[in-house]
Amino acid sequence: MEDSLKGHEFRSSRRYGKYLFSKLDHDLHLIMHFGMTGYLHYFHQKSSPYARMLINFQNGYHLAFDDARKFGKLGLTSDPDEFLRQKGLGPDALKIGFGSFKELFKGRTGMIKPLLMNQNFIAGVGNLYADEILYQSNIHPETHSNQLNYHDIQVLFKKMKLVLEKGIEYQDRPRDFPKSYLLSHRYPGGECPEGDTLNIIKVGGRTTYFCPERQVLK
Repeated sequence: MEDSLKGHEFRSSRRYGKYLFSKLDHDLHLIMHFGMTGYLHYFHQKSSPYARMLINFQNGYHLAFDDARKFGKLGLTSDPDEFLRQKGLGPDALKIGFGSFKELFKGRTGMIKPLLMNQNFIAGVGNLYADEILYQSNIHPETHSNQLNYHDIQVLFKKMKLVLEKGIEYQDRPRDFPKSYLLSHRYPGGECPEGDTLNIIKVGGRTTYFCPERQVLK
């Protein structure tokens, strides 16, 4: 990868789901998937203790792909669209319209929390944001998807967009979210925004936070 990046310029970037593609001047694209803890750090003199990739620019600045838990991924491709096809990703969560979103639920019977996190169903929703979307939608994470009615899916769609846009606004810093959001309370010993008991369970093998007074299992 070093030889493919050295001496070249970044020209543009695009995102799909959890993947970021940065196009270089020789038509290769740097692929970045940030996992749970990955992020980009642009700096001049400070160091990056968790850098898995460090790019040095001619102006003396540096760009680090920091990833403390090493769940992120890096790669190169000449064709991002083909890369996405091979991954079999579902529609992008921020770009999909309601009509297409509603159609995704046809024939689905599994629990809604794992379904939202299934990148082949819809791309771009991770564990923390799935909890927030379901909290905002008043939906229990173990609710089966075929139990959702038209109104439930409408609300889920609206809240998914809202939560992901808030994530962008707050630069993916959960503790900075308004106190009316679950994310700022999502830690052991935390309480629901309304002051009720915050429950922690495993759903689909993933740690899940929810408020049983608000999110009632159907």
